[in-house]
Amino acid sequence: MFEIRLKVLLFILMFALAIIVARLVDMQVVHGDAYRKQADDALLLPVKIVPAVRGGIFDRTGKPLATEEPCWDITVDYGILKMDSAYLTSRIASFRRHGTYGKGLTSEQVETIFLNDINQMWQDLHRFSGESVEELQGKGKSICERIMAIREAVESRRGFDAPVREERMRHAMVEGLDDQQQVAAREIFTRYPWVSVDDSTTRVFHADMSLAHVLGRLGPVTVKSLEEDPFADDPLRKYLGHEKLGITGVEKAAESLLRGRRGRFQLNREDVIIENTIPLSGNDIHLTIREDMQREIYKMFARHIEAHPISTGGSIVVLDVEKRECLALVSYPSYDPTRFQQDYSKWRLDTKKQPLRFRAVANHYAPGSIVKPLVCLAGLNNGKIGLNTTFDCQGALFPNHPDRWRCWAAASTGYRMRHGPLNASEAIKHSCNIFMYKTGQLVGVGELCNYFNMFGFGLLTGTNLPEEVPGINPTPSWLADHGQAITPGKARHLAIGQAEVSVTPLQAANLMAAYASGERRFITLVREFADDLIWTLPGDAANWRAIRKGLWGVVNDIDGTAHKTVYLEPSTGYAICGKTGSAEARPWPISYRVPYEDTEGNEGVAIQQATTAKDAIHDFMADHPGAAFDFRDVEIHERWPNQPAASGRTHSHAWFAGYLQAVDSAGHPLLNKKPRIAFAVMVEFGGSGGRASGPVARDLAHLLIQILGPDLDFDARYVDGLAWADSFRIGGMP
Repeated sequence: MFEIRLKVLLFILMFALAIIVARLVDMQVVHGDAYRKQADDALLLPVKIVPAVRGGIFDRTGKPLATEEPCWDITVDYGILKMDSAYLTSRIASFRRHGTYGKGLTSEQVETIFLNDINQMWQDLHRFSGESVEELQGKGKSICERIMAIREAVESRRGFDAPVREERMRHAMVEGLDDQQQVAAREIFTRYPWVSVDDSTTRVFHADMSLAHVLGRLGPVTVKSLEEDPFADDPLRKYLGHEKLGITGVEKAAESLLRGRRGRFQLNREDVIIENTIPLSGNDIHLTIREDMQREIYKMFARHIEAHPISTGGSIVVLDVEKRECLALVSYPSYDPTRFQQDYSKWRLDTKKQPLRFRAVANHYAPGSIVKPLVCLAGLNNGKIGLNTTFDCQGALFPNHPDRWRCWAAASTGYRMRHGPLNASEAIKHSCNIFMYKTGQLVGVGELCNYFNMFGFGLLTGTNLPEEVPGINPTPSWLADHGQAITPGKARHLAIGQAEVSVTPLQAANLMAAYASGERRFITLVREFADDLIWTLPGDAANWRAIRKGLWGVVNDIDGTAHKTVYLEPSTGYAICGKTGSAEARPWPISYRVPYEDTEGNEGVAIQQATTAKDAIHDFMADHPGAAFDFRDVEIHERWPNQPAASGRTHSHAWFAGYLQAVDSAGHPLLNKKPRIAFAVMVEFGGSGGRASGPVARDLAHLLIQILGPDLDFDARYVDGLAWADSFRIGGMP
């Protein structure tokens, strides 16, 4: 029996030994390399991430508009911002163990001192930054909400919940400190182990407010941007939750170029470099805009808009006809990009002027009479009218119904124009509605919309700006989808640029460049995104001459509709060819009325500054949490303009769009010189295009000639209001 027990014991011992030997073989032979790596890794210090410098934005002359500059940020542990109980408990234990607040203190005593220090930290941040404690804590809350949203998105993707790296990081509460400020900050905040002053970069805008909409803004990374990140598989280029990215304007449009690639390095505990990946800065980009031209146009336009108290603002666009480069893209009013955080609420609630609105590309308006040359070209090209075809204008389309389908009225008298017999060129010059009604009816809705499409209506222009909208080309299918019937009246309305058709100021300028050149092209705003695609538009030389003759006559014939307000003296070397337009416009909402019942049963009415019912409801719910209200009771409280239009007419936006044609000393067009500049002017609620936008167009032409010189050199040097004719290039740009 003893021998049997001994053998069993020996077998067990041998079996255990075999397991140990097998495990040793597995660890040292089979997985030896992996375990040696783990041992080496244990001797390494944490990986350090080196942020990439964002590329700069420059104008066409090489002048910096927005660059990344070094600075310092005051950062705070995420656990403090969230007041996470596990983080606080861990900190309290560490402080007690290391005697941070003194030896022999109880956990409760350490906790009391710790919480007092956190409160004091917020006060120090307030005194240092100038922001209120409430604003700072609100910023911290927003950071926590964004990171929790990221965590939830990651959980959904992984299938299990786990902390994300942003929860183990410090986040900037005060940004953009200079050298002196960072020294002062270190002295103040060194007492808080959970606060640090870290080197960083900040976006510095070198341009004024005239370029605020164009340049755009940076904003924090969101769940959506993480999900849509095209570089999500690149650990050094993918977005991290604490970073910023372009969210509007060119900053957004050129994000893929401006964004760099992070670096990283790692040391072992003997300070030997194990890895050193150098960060790659983002690419610089160059706009086709001239900063000085943009600035001067904005100031000139501001003077005109402020002279029309009823106007809410407007836009001016200037294009190079040949390459279709954008030389100026002005929206008025604008805002100071350096004060966005401080003044955002004020600007957002300015529902009348809407300074945050990028009007040049985000607003679309009925084009009015600026489409009349296009309608004539469609009629000529399709054989519906000829060069010698005339229609007799007696003030109304139907003599038996003089109050319907009328020609336009003289602004000062209200007298309906009776132009008599007109051909296409004369109809454009006199902006005759009767000629356009008849031509539009002959061409038909479908073919009119085909021509609208050929000239870019309802299509994006190629700038890549996130704010840009395509406007509306109301094709037969579009009309059917919106419950609209195709009738002769619809064709008449479209032929004078009314009804559903709409264009942006950028599209209107491109339309004029097409009139001047016979070509449609994409518009280039960022040189690195230039597209050379060209569409040659239909029409023989005679048809094109006919519409250009009409555009010439609008301004340069003494009986043209814009001669009095737009005509340039031949001594300038140029004439303006173009078209006025008055697009009917309803006053828009600027506030809403919301009846409600508060949490105690008291009835009240809130007036919310908003341009849509959706925004009004959103703001009301934020301002009155828990209040009960009925969506159906929300109604417009006030519109702007809040007074009737002059002479009992409807309100209208005012267009003038055209191009510059070189002339000789007698004022005759030099047709061998192709037009170089096209432009569009839009004055919201300006009324008459000739009276409101015409003078702006004339001043614009004088300003362009002054800045660019007599040869309209887009890169001519401009100093103290004088154009240098030697075509000196700034910054080495071609």
